[in-house]
Amino acid sequence: MKKFSKISRFVILFGLLIFFLYLAFRDINFSGLLTELGRTNYFLAILAMLIGVYVGSWIRAYRWKYFLYPEKKELKLTDLFSAVMVGYFFNALIPRAGELSRPFLLAQKYGISKAFTLGTIVVERIFDMLSMFLVFGLCLMFYRDDLQKAFGEYNIEGISLYFSIGMILFVVIVSIMLLKFDKTEKLIEKINNKILPEKYQAKVNRVLLSLISGFSFLKYPKYYYKIFLFTVLLWLDYALSTWVLMFAFKNDILNSLSYMDANLVLTLTSFAQTLPLPGNSAGSIHFFIKTTLNVVFGVDNETALAFGTVNHMLGFLGIITIGLYYSVKENYKFSFKSSREETPEIQSISEKVEEKAH
Repeated sequence: MKKFSKISRFVILFGLLIFFLYLAFRDINFSGLLTELGRTNYFLAILAMLIGVYVGSWIRAYRWKYFLYPEKKELKLTDLFSAVMVGYFFNALIPRAGELSRPFLLAQKYGISKAFTLGTIVVERIFDMLSMFLVFGLCLMFYRDDLQKAFGEYNIEGISLYFSIGMILFVVIVSIMLLKFDKTEKLIEKINNKILPEKYQAKVNRVLLSLISGFSFLKYPKYYYKIFLFTVLLWLDYALSTWVLMFAFKNDILNSLSYMDANLVLTLTSFAQTLPLPGNSAGSIHFFIKTTLNVVFGVDNETALAFGTVNHMLGFLGIITIGLYYSVKENYKFSFKSSREETPEIQSISEKVEEKAH
């Protein structure tokens, strides 16, 4: 059954990859596409990639530091940046593998609970998604009709609304669980003790509570504004990267687009990246970028797809190159045994969270 599940997942993801590549490349004049790719200013294109991948990852690492603060105060920013890049590297090769690699890296270097670190990555993704939906909401004020014409059949507006409400409710529920951590611990233990075999109960309880404790940054209000600031800076950096890339193409329409227009392209690119497709969301990125530039802004199909191709190709190569460098440099060894055993007998998680909050 497990093998069948893996095969089914692979078939579905590979099928979606082929489907989106078909949508992106249909009705394309390949001679025109190659011409646009040949005329691209790759110096500007690489600069745009470095702004997004390299600078953006430093900003992400800095924000992550505040999510990790309740567990470990003394963390080197270079180590966090390295973990982020290695995570991107694995994500590019195997969808979502990076989210699992980062906890192992910090456990290896600092002995931080892998489940806690995974909880902070969940928090990170929620912040990314909420910022994406917020910017998309602003874009709807200016581009609603054009977006309806471009993506009306996919009901992106409705999907954004439902996802935003769902994530906000999730954050509220987890916040309540964190504030009432002692009761949450007892409730989880009670439920697990009823439905799980005895040999799994302690481990599952510990993992679930550690995941929830990934939200324990909420106990430090003095860091809220810094987390908010770095979230805004991260989005502005990605938008700048998208805008700079527009000037790498010899196209009057692309060159005339504003920073606000780049935000819309970035938002739809981010939508595409929520699909865990192989090759760093290949296919979906090409389709969403081509459709946005062509239908919303009137860029010809070949130039629009060339933009999407360069955006994806350089982003992928940048992540692979930088991520591989840090993987080799740090000599990371992935092991299911952390450098420090996470024994619940030493101290209960509820006591630990309360202790760190004071």
